[in-house]
Amino acid sequence: MKSLTISDVAKAAGVSKTTLSRFLNGNYSHMSEATRQRIAQVVADLNYRPNRQAQALKSKHSHLLGIVVADMSNMYSTQLITGISRLARQEGYQLMMMSSDNSEAIEHDNLNRLLDQSVDGIIMQPTQRDSASYDFLMSQVPLVLVDRQTEPLTWPTVSSDNYFSTKQLATLIKQAEYQHIVVVSEPIHEVTTREQRFNGIQAVTNEFGLSLDLVEVHDSNPEVLHSDLLAYTTQKTAIVALNGRTLSLVLKMLIRNHVLIPDTVGVCGYDDWNWTELVGPGITSIEQDPTQIGVTAAELLLQEIRNGKQAIQNVVLPAELKNRHSL
Repeated sequence: MKSLTISDVAKAAGVSKTTLSRFLNGNYSHMSEATRQRIAQVVADLNYRPNRQAQALKSKHSHLLGIVVADMSNMYSTQLITGISRLARQEGYQLMMMSSDNSEAIEHDNLNRLLDQSVDGIIMQPTQRDSASYDFLMSQVPLVLVDRQTEPLTWPTVSSDNYFSTKQLATLIKQAEYQHIVVVSEPIHEVTTREQRFNGIQAVTNEFGLSLDLVEVHDSNPEVLHSDLLAYTTQKTAIVALNGRTLSLVLKMLIRNHVLIPDTVGVCGYDDWNWTELVGPGITSIEQDPTQIGVTAAELLLQEIRNGKQAIQNVVLPAELKNRHSL
């Protein structure tokens, strides 16, 4: 059976090849809703699948978006990709997803592989703080960063309101009459997100004279964390975990060692996928929305792909503090 051509489909839909091509490329400007729906119905009825390689050669667009996350096993990454995919699918783009495993070398290799595939744009959760690490991308492809900023601000970035939300959390801890806060995090100064969250807590402890300690996690063994935290339980203490992974590690350690929450120690932190209400008494947490971060990042990237270089902006989305029963 002869393969359908774009001319065949355009004739069946009663439109020009140019109009059909614009539809297939997700460009609906100057196209009525009735025309758009008619074309969509004809394409579905004929089960027409355009040759993307041929389209790419003609339009100089591959309709591929690259995604590079720091750690694919992290639930944050899963929800982030869900948001990006939701919009990309609507707009006719396919995704190429890669994980850097928190390695600068792997990340650099991933980015070069995406460039080799002629992606139209990249959304990246960077492993490095220095914008100069990504200068090689400047003239090659549109780039939007998520979750973590680079310094100085060089590309559009979408993240949660890390500073304000943790400042709110620390204020809640103070109101619960805790004398001491212990922050548990992966190395703070490697990632701007962690630093912003720590700074939000520190602003409150400085203002009200609370004591503050930092335990940086270099090992996923909860017993190592237990020995690190034992020294910090002589006062009324609240533990704050700065991301979902470290919060999970803290809770695992406390449960294994039969530490009562909040009778012996208060616990709270960041929750990336709304699981903290199911644990123990219900864990007080900051819930961000990685899915919406992904949607917003995809919107910014597609704007730049279609309209050229856009103003650099740092889009900060609100995070919600859920006060439960762990403080």
